[in-house]
Amino acid sequence: MSTATTPVPGSERAAAPQRSLGGFSELFIFLGLAIILLVIVQVVVVSALVYTVNHQNPGLTWSEVRQEVSERTEFNAFFSIPVQTIYYALLVLLLYALLRARRLPFWSSLALRRLSGAHLGAAMAIGALLALLIQFASVLVPPPETLPIERLFSSRAAAWLIIAASLLVAPLVEELIFRGYIYTLFEHRLGVVAAVLASGLLFGSIHFPQLYPGYFQMLLLCVVGIVFSLTRAQTGTLLASIVAHFTYNATLNLLFLASPQFRELAFGF
Repeated sequence: MSTATTPVPGSERAAAPQRSLGGFSELFIFLGLAIILLVIVQVVVVSALVYTVNHQNPGLTWSEVRQEVSERTEFNAFFSIPVQTIYYALLVLLLYALLRARRLPFWSSLALRRLSGAHLGAAMAIGALLALLIQFASVLVPPPETLPIERLFSSRAAAWLIIAASLLVAPLVEELIFRGYIYTLFEHRLGVVAAVLASGLLFGSIHFPQLYPGYFQMLLLCVVGIVFSLTRAQTGTLLASIVAHFTYNATLNLLFLASPQFRELAFGF
């Protein structure tokens, strides 16, 4: 266990919290509860939707109800994005409860510290350059078919909803979980290299369902996760990886808005 040090005034590498985030048993408990929470959210939402369909169409058979529910949910951004946002909010509450149960302050325990102007610019540059490189690599090695994440862009309104979630929700919540909690726990227990690899690969893996069967795209997102973790490691603050993540998503969104795909969604040509 690392020992507490006296923080240097103005330093971004402030001291680690005196109380540990816990060990791998606590991490497994958190991940297990996160999975259970995901199942509960999905069951509750789908059950509510089944009830609504049955109420609106009382004569439907169970097979017809399932078909109707599938049509309303599959590749529907107006279903998946709100459900994901609700789940992310509950996940942050779960993380907050876990830290408060250990009498830990939330933000400082997850290494949310000041970021210098130089590191801010570097994080933004890393995010933008990484997005360009990943986009270029995906063009060179395209997926074998349309990916699930791409099918969500079914209309202009759906595209704007996804863009909003990718900028306002994902960078903060995903960085709190992966570079805030998981990275910090691994760093305290096994060191920086293990923390970078574990948090980066776990970050990539949770996006696999959105990218199947694009195996190369899955690999690229693991690389993205590792770069975000390296940004966190080099600066000593979660804020750097949040900025890099936000800029990465913003750059991809700008590329999409300039693409023929968005023009076809928005203007029909």
